[in-house]
Amino acid sequence: MPDEHPLAQVQQPTFIHHFKAPPFWIKNPKMWFIQLESRFVTANITDDETKFHYVVGALDGDILTYVSDILEKPPVSNKYLKLKQVLAERLSESEEKKLKKLLRDLELGDKKPSYLLREMQQLAGDQLADDMLKNLWLQRLPVQVQAVLTTSTDSLSNLSKMADKVHEVSEISTVATVNTEKQCKCQTN
Repeated sequence: MPDEHPLAQVQQPTFIHHFKAPPFWIKNPKMWFIQLESRFVTANITDDETKFHYVVGALDGDILTYVSDILEKPPVSNKYLKLKQVLAERLSESEEKKLKKLLRDLELGDKKPSYLLREMQQLAGDQLADDMLKNLWLQRLPVQVQAVLTTSTDSLSNLSKMADKVHEVSEISTVATVNTEKQCKCQTN
C-alpha cells in the first residue's frame, strides 16, 4: 500500500466568523438583546466573556456611562448576564411612564391596527386585562373599524387581523369628493 502524500495530512484552516452586533436600541433594550442573542446563536457564540465584550463594543459612549461601574469592575462570572440586566434596568422606561404612554400618547396614525395593538401590549405588559386593553385599542381605531369589531367576541389576535383588513378596505374605499362644478363667467353686453 503506497504511503499517503504528506500534504494530505495537513489540516484545513479554521474559519473565523466575524461577528458584528447590531446598533444598540436605547428605546428598547429588551428587544435589542433578543436580536443580539439570536445572532449569537447563528454565530455559535456561547462564551460569556465573548458575549460581554461584543455588547461593550456595540454601545456608544453615552450608553457606556450608564454601566461604567460594571465595566470598571466586572463580576468574576456571568459578566454578560449582569451587563444585560443592568442595561435593561437602567434604560427601560418606568411602569408609570409606560402606562402614561399607553393611556395618552399612542395613536394609530399611519400604522396598521395590529401594530398599534402590539405596541400597546408591550407597554401594558401584564398590568391590564385583555378586556381593558381591547377597549383602549378600539378607541384609537377609526369609527368604521370600531363598528365592525365591537360586536366580535374573537381573541385580540384575531381581532387585530380583522382590524387590518377592515382598515385597509375602508382606506381604499374612502374617496375624496372633488368639486366638479365649473364656474361660468359669462359676459353680458
